[in-house]
Amino acid sequence: MRGSVYSIIEENHSKILKLWKERFFSDIFEEEAKSYFLKEVDPFQNPLASRIDEIFASILKEIKPEFSLDALLPYLERLAQLLAVHAPSAKRAMGTFLKLKGIIRENFGDEILERFGVEGLLLMEDLINSLMVLTFDFYMKYRERLFEIRYEEWKRNNYLLLKRAGLVYDPMEGMPLVKEFDPEKH
Repeated sequence: MRGSVYSIIEENHSKILKLWKERFFSDIFEEEAKSYFLKEVDPFQNPLASRIDEIFASILKEIKPEFSLDALLPYLERLAQLLAVHAPSAKRAMGTFLKLKGIIRENFGDEILERFGVEGLLLMEDLINSLMVLTFDFYMKYRERLFEIRYEEWKRNNYLLLKRAGLVYDPMEGMPLVKEFDPEKH
């Protein structure tokens, strides 16, 4: 492992994890929420920060030469679920991985280039791009599901309003009673 580009992530795991979480919470949440998420990772007091910490740490742990997609997919799917709910746009959601690439380039890019050349840097970035594409598929699946839920709720609410107004025919209840208009009373 010492002779591969992935050893840099292994050697600097905690620093990368800390920077990645800081940038993630800075991009997705307001300043006050960000400071809370960064200081508290207790799973009972702050389940979101705890889950993000677990997911990011697991993703970083799996970035290695014998990288297992089966081991990573559950974490990518969980991350996509959280991003679908909390990220205001797909751009910000997928920016999570661009931030990881930026952290690696800024902090370890020179070392990677010196020890492994351009190929080493490209190998690392290709892997992160692959993770981003896989996560995007999950993200879209969960965004679609959220919109379906919102649409069904909207339909249910509007149906009840129309039904109360007597403007909807329900075959189970029969035709609504419509009072005939009497022009002399009005």
